[in-house]
Amino acid sequence: MKLKQLAIASALALVSMTALADHGATCGKGKFDKTTWQEHRAEHFEKHQERLHTVLQLTAAQESAWNTYQSQIKPKDKAERPDVAALEKLNTVQRLDKMEALDKERDAEQAQRAKAIRTFYAQLNDSQKKVFDENAFPHPHHGRRGHDHGGPQHDKPHHDKPQS
Repeated sequence: MKLKQLAIASALALVSMTALADHGATCGKGKFDKTTWQEHRAEHFEKHQERLHTVLQLTAAQESAWNTYQSQIKPKDKAERPDVAALEKLNTVQRLDKMEALDKERDAEQAQRAKAIRTFYAQLNDSQKKVFDENAFPHPHHGRRGHDHGGPQHDKPHHDKPQS
């Protein structure tokens, strides 16, 4: 009896490990290529902005505001993460200072983006604002463990509502 249970448990473990190992290969996820990441990120941003521009149905008078908005929110090429070896040479207080400086830089960039978004948003009419609200930013349920990163929501369509 114990041998049979052990065999079943082993088979289940093998099937589970195979499924988990195969998951990244079949969906294209899990193959992070540092050299093309910036390129992929920029391409994704451009496609998203083109779609947003289309669905907003901007008037000719709003095109200037759109162009200004685009120039202000375009992602900058991110520098590599801080050099770990260089950080290890610093003492704790120096490391904290370095990380705080990086945080302040990121916060300033975020504030600039927020201002650009608010300025552009003010140029939209009510129906465009609704479209912008629905399409400008990723939905909260598509976070790190959701659809985009192979979590439990990975195989589900983006906007399926749970069945009651």
